[in-house]
Amino acid sequence: MRLLVFGAGRVGLSMAGYARHLGVNAEILRRSDAEGDPAIVRERIAQADVVAAAIPDDRIAAWRSQWKDAIGRRLAIHFSGARNFEGMASYHPLYSFPKEPLAADVMASIAIIRDRGAPPFASIFSGAPNPDYEIEPEGRALYHAIAVLSGNFAAHLWNESATVLAARFGIEPATALGAYFSGLADRFRERPFDSLTGPVIRKDAATIAANLAALDAEPRLKALYEAFLESAWPDRRR
Repeated sequence: MRLLVFGAGRVGLSMAGYARHLGVNAEILRRSDAEGDPAIVRERIAQADVVAAAIPDDRIAAWRSQWKDAIGRRLAIHFSGARNFEGMASYHPLYSFPKEPLAADVMASIAIIRDRGAPPFASIFSGAPNPDYEIEPEGRALYHAIAVLSGNFAAHLWNESATVLAARFGIEPATALGAYFSGLADRFRERPFDSLTGPVIRKDAATIAANLAALDAEPRLKALYEAFLESAWPDRRR
């Protein structure tokens, strides 16, 4: 198996490194390489079995149009979670990637969400043990919305909270909140459909009222707290 990955960003580097670990002949083409000499790019594509676009979503359609003839009948894939592109299959890794390539054992734990009917991830990434799930193309927008809400929104809330705790109380967030968030992840693994703890699950109205009053000084966080209450305890005011 020969895999050609367009893009040397966070996902591209980790995917190519993981493929090599699994024994796949994986090559990366950086954007500067792809824009430099089209003849060399076509030669590299001709040598590949699978061509992957590890590039931003808003560039994939143009990329596909540019290299469609060169790719021909080869399997063309992308890693977008939100978008569908004609003639390409999506293999979305459900993870937040760092700048440096991930270790193989971490990569192996990441769930891959692929288009229904697309070849199994393990058939491309030579026996990869990753959890591998199929979804219909029309379900991809909802799937990605859930991923953004549970991941990116949570990260935004953590960032905002870290800013206040550091500025107001001198609490070092990576240490203090890191351990707290790890505990939350552990509770989720134990009970993925019922892991909520704290004053809402206890129906502790007095504590919640005190929380809201304290957040008057942080209106953005107060608005997020109120939105949380509307969802987690919708009949609170009854």
